[in-house]
Amino acid sequence: MSFRIVSHLLPICLGCASLPVWAQNTLTVPMEVVHVSNPNLVPDGLGDDSRRGSATLYRLHPQYTLQFADEATRTELSLGGLIERSSNTALSAHRSLPSLGVLWESRRPTSLIGLRASLAEASTRETEFAEFGRVATDSTQRTGSIGATWATELTSNTGVELAAFHSRVNYDTSAARDYQETGGSASYRRQIDENNRYSLTVSTARQQQESDRSGGVARNRVSRTGLIFGFESNLSERQTLVANVGVVRAGSFDKETHSIGGVRLAGEGERLTYSLEWSVDVSADGTSRGYTRASTVGLSLGYSLTAQTSFTAGGSRARALSGERSEGFLLYAQIRSELSPFWAVTAGLEHRRARTADAPFARGHTVTLGLVYTHPDF
Repeated sequence: MSFRIVSHLLPICLGCASLPVWAQNTLTVPMEVVHVSNPNLVPDGLGDDSRRGSATLYRLHPQYTLQFADEATRTELSLGGLIERSSNTALSAHRSLPSLGVLWESRRPTSLIGLRASLAEASTRETEFAEFGRVATDSTQRTGSIGATWATELTSNTGVELAAFHSRVNYDTSAARDYQETGGSASYRRQIDENNRYSLTVSTARQQQESDRSGGVARNRVSRTGLIFGFESNLSERQTLVANVGVVRAGSFDKETHSIGGVRLAGEGERLTYSLEWSVDVSADGTSRGYTRASTVGLSLGYSLTAQTSFTAGGSRARALSGERSEGFLLYAQIRSELSPFWAVTAGLEHRRARTADAPFARGHTVTLGLVYTHPDF
């Protein structure tokens, strides 16, 4: 994916700086030393022993956000990147992964128009594990996308929303296929009362894959259509529930119909916060199928030990339900302590397990020490 689009987006963003509006910006710079054992998640007794071992990673992950706002419009620019250097490039490569995002919204008393664009690079080893529980090659995924949203109120408690998007994903490995996806959705929303609301959404998307075959380019087109019913509820002042259920039909020649759904329960207390999520969905990926059905489960707990120190722990599981079956498990724990209004220190542990089909589990561990600099509104 070329980043030439940045040269077209930046003048638009910089032009916003001349507008007579309120502006706020935030800079966050995490710096970490990470020791990873078995980063390729090679099962014991299987695979090439040269792919098993450990590496120490040195990471710098700056993130900058700039917002302009007035009574009717809001513009947000986010710039970031991950710079990672490895002590063992045979197991984990050096990385420089930039990201750019632009959001513009215009609100009226009964309507909203939004435009967005983004460019980002990410490690396929991270994205494939999080979304499908797969053990992927150590490569880079480049994603560029644009989208638009229009919403309006029909009555005091009903409304509709239309959305459209186009994205392009490229990989720097032959193990995955580059693809483009274009789609849209239409939603009807209704407010039942002060705390409960539901929605009905129809969506469609079409994906075009590209792959080199015998010196030529082969294109495969895959479509996806879905119908989903959603429900949201404020169970209490600090507790929310979001649920949805529906069906999706996806494929090229032999289309398959799948049931999808999800639940998210989140709460926040004086010292304890938590979230519990479960979902089954059909998502685009770089396989020959075009779309993969996968399930994910996640639990996160946060606890404030003191006014300056907090503890976070959780776990997740991702499992591919179509194509090559795979599943991955993640457990983590982290402690963060504020040293000053601008500086914080972090320490964390992580355990991963993964397997494909009937193969034995592969295991890996991560130990992280970090220093975080944050400067809001400078």
